Amino acid sequence: MEIFTEVGGRAGIDCGGFCEFCFYKNVDFNNLKPIGCKNCNINQIGCEYCQTIIHRVSVPFIPLSYYLERLKEKMNEVNVDSLNKDIKLIVAGGADVLNYPYLNEIITTIKEVPILLHLGYTSGKPIKNKNIAEKVISSGVDMISFSVFSTDPEMRRKWMHDETSEESIKGLKMFCENIDLNASAVVIPGVNDKEQIFETCVDLEEWGAKSLTLRRFANFKNQGLILNNKPIIKGLNTHSYKEFKELVQMIDNEFSFKVFGYPIYDPKNESPFIITKSENKHYLDKLGVIKAEASVITSELSAPYLKKILEIIDRSNLIDIISVDKEIADLITHEDLESVKLSKLKRKVIIPGGALIHDKYSEKLLSKDGKHRRIVRGPYVLSNPYNGEEFDNNKEELIKYELDAFNALIDKINH
Repeated sequence: MEIFTEVGGRAGIDCGGFCEFCFYKNVDFNNLKPIGCKNCNINQIGCEYCQTIIHRVSVPFIPLSYYLERLKEKMNEVNVDSLNKDIKLIVAGGADVLNYPYLNEIITTIKEVPILLHLGYTSGKPIKNKNIAEKVISSGVDMISFSVFSTDPEMRRKWMHDETSEESIKGLKMFCENIDLNASAVVIPGVNDKEQIFETCVDLEEWGAKSLTLRRFANFKNQGLILNNKPIIKGLNTHSYKEFKELVQMIDNEFSFKVFGYPIYDPKNESPFIITKSENKHYLDKLGVIKAEASVITSELSAPYLKKILEIIDRSNLIDIISVDKEIADLITHEDLESVKLSKLKRKVIIPGGALIHDKYSEKLLSKDGKHRRIVRGPYVLSNPYNGEEFDNNKEELIKYELDAFNALIDKINH
């Protein structure tokens, strides 16, 4: 079991400055409109849940007393004393967790109980000398997530504005050698891909990293820049999802640590949508029968997989798959719905369970041609639920998850 706790922190301000490729670099936090989500009040767009997307990276570090109070509440909820080592507590924030001024006090408090302690995101920029990394290790931290980008000091200096990049890399090496380190790297075409990423991986493997998550650099709205109105880096094209998958697969073939990609790609199990693989199609016999008409709105990347499954199970052609110009379904917004051709929609419309849209407003948008349409949220996700660096699902677990999710989708369609 995991307990997730936050210390706050402002992007760019509390993490040692914006990296050149930071998602939040061009965000005007003073002029952001409410987003909308499944938890919003029926008559109001925006709620505590969806505003967390903004607040998480725009609120300063919280006081130690407030954090400890919240920590106590969460630990009481799960009865830590009886579970102990079965629990992993994650300390994360909207900025670099190593910059939190009371981190040592937090670690000391948490390690009074025999549970695993995982420090969330750090870029390594707060590591100004080896003493900082040594202190984290000696205090009893079990795991840390480290945004590497590159193990080349000059690359980190230029792209991450890491003024003490040599010390950051020394800290990275120390963490790898002494505790579990889950690395990540935003991959930018022509910058740190190809030979550069391989050189970084050679270092990570030699030092003993546990895993590496490769994150494709997103530079355009359809790739998920829902808070930005302009590219992060002007004039820079990005990897296509196909190119990115090939890179993730190559890294996985060459190195011994676990490798994962985001947008989601698990090269070991070839997920997402493992049930679409030819050797797994017999599992589709376990899906329920589609009995009603509906239009299913989904993302650009998911649409081909859904169509592939429906070609087999939707024998009466009752379902239409409508893809919008957004690669990730959870990041579909009202703006994406405005682009949907209403003439193509049936009277029941299934929208992604986690889409950032207000239910009543989405109904208004999709019924503005005078035809009332019933809007229903589908399952939260239809494939492998990406869970940080803990991507240990085996093939059978992934297949079961997808079958359950698609049966839940079919139930939404039929009722």
